[in-house]
Amino acid sequence: MKKTFITTLFLIALAVAGYTLVSAQGDAELELQSSATQADSGDEFTVDVVLKNPDAESVISVRSWLEYDATALEADSIDTSSSLFTLSAPGEDEVSSEEDHIKIGRSNISGGVTDTETTVATITFKVLATSAQTSEISFYDYQVSELGHTSVNIIESGFPVNILSEEPESIKISLNPGATTTTTTTTPVTTTTATDTGVGGGTVTISATLLPPDDLTANTGSGYIDLEWDAPEDSERSGFNIYYGKVSGQYSRRRNIGEYDNYRLDGLTDDETYYLAVTAYDLYNQESEYSNEVGIIVNEPLSSTHPFTSLVSTALAAIPTQPQNGPLAGWLILSAAGLGSAIVYRKRKHRRTESAIG
Repeated sequence: MKKTFITTLFLIALAVAGYTLVSAQGDAELELQSSATQADSGDEFTVDVVLKNPDAESVISVRSWLEYDATALEADSIDTSSSLFTLSAPGEDEVSSEEDHIKIGRSNISGGVTDTETTVATITFKVLATSAQTSEISFYDYQVSELGHTSVNIIESGFPVNILSEEPESIKISLNPGATTTTTTTTPVTTTTATDTGVGGGTVTISATLLPPDDLTANTGSGYIDLEWDAPEDSERSGFNIYYGKVSGQYSRRRNIGEYDNYRLDGLTDDETYYLAVTAYDLYNQESEYSNEVGIIVNEPLSSTHPFTSLVSTALAAIPTQPQNGPLAGWLILSAAGLGSAIVYRKRKHRRTESAIG
């Protein structure tokens, strides 16, 4: 009888321990959010690894290794510059194309992250495949414990606990959907074919009815170019492609960004000149004509399409706080004058440089 009683107590203790472990498994989720559902050879698109934490748990680390087909996709870069998980684990902020893995391990050592939704990292992919296929990007090695390569961890009773209760879902990207002929019951759109001399020297099917983006503008800072354009109302449009290169009218890169009307291209080289244009595309991967082209020198504000606005915004952000009856007005006048002198000097300096080159 005594042995049976002790056995019963032991089983109850195990049940309680099991319940504690399960209860620690919260409703946290990891989600892959892609800027595109389809892309062609040479296209670039981004995938965000997003943490959803509805219970606002204090998350100290996120591990999100990804699997992908390195013969179909090239993982260009991992961007964690805006991530709240500021510290990378050794060897876990890199792409391993030999293993078809993207290794992401991030932590926050300043009290954890309690945001209900936040981006852990952004990966830029480039399409290598030239045939029509579906490519899957998925999380690698999910385990209920914190020992797997996909986990969301909190500290409980001094120990890390994984609160990711289910394996996250993968995403699928349709590559080169226009490479095969498909039969549809919709009325065909009148199209013309134009040669794209930039991306692979291939052809782009241009829709005669799809409206192109308008009034493309560009501003720049260190390593990036900010683009913005007007998106006309068009029920046929599914998203936008950004084309860019170092020769006017010849675009060596194309990035699919989905249905956004502004975008930041980063990872660029300062003082390099880029030429950019934008097209709209529809469900059948037909594209509009190009928008107007803009040319800009990276990290050269005076080459922006609205340079004075950009410079004034930067200058105003640097204005120190002044008392209402203090000399702020005089400071502003002097700053404006100084800014104008700087612009004139910069232009003169460029003229002298151009003269010297000539």
